[in-house]
Amino acid sequence: MDTKNTDYSKTVFLPNTSFSMRGDLPKKEPGILDFWNKLDLYKRMLELRKDCKPYILHDGPPYANGHIHIGHALNKILKDILVKSQSLMGHYTPYVPGWDCHGLPIEQALLKEMKIGKRHIDDVAGFRGKAREFAQRFIDIQRAEFRRLGVLGDWDNPYVTMSNRYEGTVIKAFRELLEKGYIRRDKKAIYWCVSCETALADAEVEYKDKTSPSVYVKFTLLAPPAAMKSGGGPVSLVAWTTTPWTLPSNMAAAVAQDEDYSVLESAGEYLVVASKLAESFAQESGLKLSKHAELSGKDLLGLEYAHCLAPHLPERRRFGRPVVAADFVEMATGTGIVHIAPGHGEDDFHLGKKLGLDIFCPVKEDGTFSADAGAFEGKKVFESNKDIVETMKDDGVLLAHKDIGHSYPHCWRCKQPVIFRATEQWFLRVDEHGLREKLVEAADRVAWYPSGGKTRMTSMLKLRPDWCLSRQRYWGTPILALYCKSCEKPQTDSALLKTWEERVFKEGSDFWFSQPVEKLLPAGYKCSCGGAEFRKEKDILDVWLDSGVSWYAVARSGHIPGGDHYPADMYLEGSDQHRGWFQTSLIPSVALNGKPPYRAVLTHGMVLDETGHAMHKSAGNSVSPQEIMKKYGAEVLRLWTALCDYSDDVRIGEKLLAGPIDTYRKIRNTLRYLMGNLSDFRPAEHRVADGDMTELDRYFRHRLALMLEKTRKAYNEYEFRHAIRAIADFCILDLSSFYLDALKDRLYTLSPDDPSRRSAQTALYDALVTILPLTAPVLSFTTEEAWGVARAEIDPSLPESVFLSAIPQQAPAAWKDEALAAKWDKLMELREPALKAIEELRQKGEVGSSLEARLVFRTSDPALAGLIESALPALPQFMIVSGCSLDRGGPAELSVSALKAEGAKCPRCWQWRKDIGSEPAHAGVCGRCANVLKKAGA
Repeated sequence: MDTKNTDYSKTVFLPNTSFSMRGDLPKKEPGILDFWNKLDLYKRMLELRKDCKPYILHDGPPYANGHIHIGHALNKILKDILVKSQSLMGHYTPYVPGWDCHGLPIEQALLKEMKIGKRHIDDVAGFRGKAREFAQRFIDIQRAEFRRLGVLGDWDNPYVTMSNRYEGTVIKAFRELLEKGYIRRDKKAIYWCVSCETALADAEVEYKDKTSPSVYVKFTLLAPPAAMKSGGGPVSLVAWTTTPWTLPSNMAAAVAQDEDYSVLESAGEYLVVASKLAESFAQESGLKLSKHAELSGKDLLGLEYAHCLAPHLPERRRFGRPVVAADFVEMATGTGIVHIAPGHGEDDFHLGKKLGLDIFCPVKEDGTFSADAGAFEGKKVFESNKDIVETMKDDGVLLAHKDIGHSYPHCWRCKQPVIFRATEQWFLRVDEHGLREKLVEAADRVAWYPSGGKTRMTSMLKLRPDWCLSRQRYWGTPILALYCKSCEKPQTDSALLKTWEERVFKEGSDFWFSQPVEKLLPAGYKCSCGGAEFRKEKDILDVWLDSGVSWYAVARSGHIPGGDHYPADMYLEGSDQHRGWFQTSLIPSVALNGKPPYRAVLTHGMVLDETGHAMHKSAGNSVSPQEIMKKYGAEVLRLWTALCDYSDDVRIGEKLLAGPIDTYRKIRNTLRYLMGNLSDFRPAEHRVADGDMTELDRYFRHRLALMLEKTRKAYNEYEFRHAIRAIADFCILDLSSFYLDALKDRLYTLSPDDPSRRSAQTALYDALVTILPLTAPVLSFTTEEAWGVARAEIDPSLPESVFLSAIPQQAPAAWKDEALAAKWDKLMELREPALKAIEELRQKGEVGSSLEARLVFRTSDPALAGLIESALPALPQFMIVSGCSLDRGGPAELSVSALKAEGAKCPRCWQWRKDIGSEPAHAGVCGRCANVLKKAGA
């Protein structure tokens, strides 16, 4: 045979697979989505595991307006990873997505589109119909965008809070809470948005910086304190406030009865401030002051003072106001004298109720003053600050004024500052029947991820106020109540409420807005007072109650396949939901059933730009998930999500995607190499028995078993970054950087059916069908693509989809071999000195490739020498050199030398061998390669 011109590259067995090196994800992913759709994959997954233990992640509903943003993507991908991992680990995992449909943003968007204000809505039922269409349009848009992310779920049967069944459940929950005594109509000072013209709950308020006027005002006493020696001039209390607009509503001045107060003389008049704050008041006011007397807070109680705006108020409101004691008066700022307006502050309100003060609130829904504010009638509250300050200045009751910046509550919808406003509202009372203590105890039973969520939640529950349930809007679940026109009593008879409730379940709630009162009542219905005329409640329920009873409407109602899934195993949302959905779900659940609606709660942080700043369209730093998918594919977004430490705020940007993209390429190339080297392997025919595999292959499979255990543990602990990092490290370090290199000689150059080659392929096959299901929760598109190739080219017995396979509960017992692992772990320690010796030889220019070298291991240590000798036949492949030998002379401490390999380079296997040309028929190659060629008939 002429060996001079033989192309030996055609005689080796190089990797061969249709699984491409390039992901080309934006083009491939839609095809995989089509494959899942045609396969009806979600239903197939449920059918496969219908007899398994359920694991229910209950979806917190995103709001149905606008396209999804990057925060939505993070949230839904995390949920998808969790659901898929639990499914593959053997759970029945129905996932029903939901949408929050009611509320202010949709209402405002429609008003803007219609170019009208809230007060100009004449056809409420028609307006609600348009709102329903608006919400449905964005449900369809967001559904398509979530599916594009690769999220599997019951997308054709989601829960929507505007459906008849859902609204009916909300109204049913309201009735049951009412019957148990938790809900009551009452007058309280609550957050009020004058821009949106509605009450707000605590969860709908966020604090931002605001500039406000800081004023020191005189409340002139009608008579001096008895304990004070008369100085002849008027005596005034000095109050400090940053809300001058609340002064028309002043009903009292509060002092700390156990503190000392100084009487300071200034130009013939006397000013009273807390002694601890006298110096700071002097600095702020710039007045020349001298101390005239000192009083206790008790000396001031019961005195009366003239209202600072008395000349400008209606005559009926010019009466003297009392000095009272309050335990919330602080000595840190101000004057130690607090202006009390029970209609405009929570503490003020409670003090007013306790002392029987008038809960006076001259501010209307739109934030303008009523006629009760006298000269300020018609002015908007914040705009009136300037007028009130000027008026007090002209009247000589203003002592000091400057603008200050401070943290102030704002509406989280319209971003405008809010006020406290005393109004009649429906409240869920958190201290009724010991509910607050029950909530704290229930939260303590929940598993929180991260664990700090428990402290955060219980702290909030201990301090939270009653829940204001009513909203002065149109698009929402209505409060089904009538009021007697004679006595104003709300009609809350259970039988009557159940009648309306049943109608909502059947036809929805729009009838409440379109039908007259007469059609809502049975014939002859009368109030307990005898009144027969009624008016409808116009308010709707807080949308947080809508979503807050989703456990009732979805998990408990049978909407999720498989029966009653209450409580759910997991709620997973952003950390802002500690004050939102987590709380508003917990409260009705504990009130009605005595237990939390979830067994565990997992929270993630907010998504920031790559510099750590919040994203805003106006700042131009927002990152669009649609653009990322268009450029890189959803898979990169999924991998970025998995690699994040979601327990804190996370960052995203072009530069920060480079890491996930690089990791993705390495994982993909590893999968490609695995499948390429299995192209001629059919497990049913070629699998090697466990006991017949080489030690190196068995050692590799032991490490594969450890990776499987580590990854399963990470998934079960919701540490997704540890799961994907374990997989990536195994692909990059165990496979690419070590094992695959060590196998090349066997895989490429030995006869196809050589037992050691098939041994290696058996290990690679086990790795492939283990890694793909483990990686599938994160890299869903890529693993599905790879699975399809493996099924077509390697093992047709594989299930149709990677998601119809499984993550083993544990590795087969034969994979774990601690004694073998201990031996090869020690041999692995030889690699570092060996590689160092080879590199030194390379630096001298004596070798290029490591195959041009041979290694000599020297040690007189019997145990170490025995270890090396037992592995000597496998060491050249393990070290990727052409030969290894053992020298038992010298010191006990191991030394490794690298020498130029003996013989010549075989053009087929590239090993340096002394037997080149030993086989006449194949004189150009080594004896081993000659035998391979002979068997192949070459």
